[in-house]
Amino acid sequence: MRILVVTLRYPPYVAGGYELLTRDAVLELRARGHEVCVLAGRGTRFEENERVLPWLEPALPEDEDGGDLFELSRSGSNAQRFRMHFLSPANLTASRRAIAAFQPDIVFGFNLGLVSLAPLLAARLAGVKTLLYASDPWLANHWLREWKESPHHAAKAVRLEVLQRFWSSFRDLIDVGEVLTCSEYIRGVLASSGIDPASLSVAHLGVPPEMERLASEVDPPVREPGEALRVVCLSSFWDGKGQAYLLEGVAAARRSGAEVELVLAGAGGGGYLDALRRRAAEPDLAGAVRFEKPMDRAGVSALLASSHVFCLPSIWGEPFALSTLEAMAHGLAVVASEDGGTPEAFHDGREGVLVPARSGEAIAGALERLLADEPMRRRLGVAAQARARSELSHGSFVDRLEAALRRQVPSDAP
Repeated sequence: MRILVVTLRYPPYVAGGYELLTRDAVLELRARGHEVCVLAGRGTRFEENERVLPWLEPALPEDEDGGDLFELSRSGSNAQRFRMHFLSPANLTASRRAIAAFQPDIVFGFNLGLVSLAPLLAARLAGVKTLLYASDPWLANHWLREWKESPHHAAKAVRLEVLQRFWSSFRDLIDVGEVLTCSEYIRGVLASSGIDPASLSVAHLGVPPEMERLASEVDPPVREPGEALRVVCLSSFWDGKGQAYLLEGVAAARRSGAEVELVLAGAGGGGYLDALRRRAAEPDLAGAVRFEKPMDRAGVSALLASSHVFCLPSIWGEPFALSTLEAMAHGLAVVASEDGGTPEAFHDGREGVLVPARSGEAIAGALERLLADEPMRRRLGVAAQARARSELSHGSFVDRLEAALRRQVPSDAP
């Protein structure tokens, strides 16, 4: 099967795990005999053997921290936002050019959040099959969602309503076709935005293959008697990730006499990270919290292997966190908030513990239970690892993608 994958960012242009996941899927599809070409954003650092067509707008930042492409959307003019989220003439031209050059059997849109629906329209005009993957609510239009959630949206409510109606009509006219989502949560968000639920199906993400390999080289962690419970959180630093509640949970547990240590690792900074550092320096947390900068996958694996519990206290509607899967692959018990799609990664009480979002007290209770009952913590971790190696493996994820691709191009036999 000849597959044209469309995504804005693609390694080495990486903002998080999503771009690495996309490349991992591309490599696995190629290993299974498919011919895959990638249409991505304009950039100069792609490797020639990656078969990337760097033709899409907006151009990718060349600085090492990856830049914030969404800031272009927030600060741009309405005309710029329309091109990013509705239809970009430049990307329509680029997509038609890529389709003509590669002659794909199917166009696979992995993330068109700032690319617009131009690649989908180009495929329709060329009579080429399509498949879309949503690991966030981009098909519900990020611009309009942020506008609606803004405290100032009432001042331009009529304009917003007109744009929402136009978006729904435009999206229906183009016909999004079959859409895979990373979680039931994202499926629900897209269905509530007006997409036919019958066209939406879930294909949960899988553990990245390099993390699978690294995790296979270590045993699930064992906490010795009297040893502190080591908790790790791998997540970018912004308030939606909920690290402030995790700090309060660890502080509450320590005030109750529980020996708990915490490592917070991730990208980002600014005022939120400064506030976390100030809180961690207060007497009830002093010496118990360590901050780490972003690290490569080997570093992440080493950090997970030296920890006992992984905690993800998100409060923003996390689609389906890859870091949770990576922790499960390493045999860590998981504590996560009942937020977004992450709870779908494990069963409460079987592979981890679910806690209410925005509750440091609930996090403290979960950590205290895991500290007091080492056999339970180990049992959860072993079960989490087994699930990560089966239903949530990288191979299982690509199986789900490949099955959907074959539904669209059933006669192909590579």
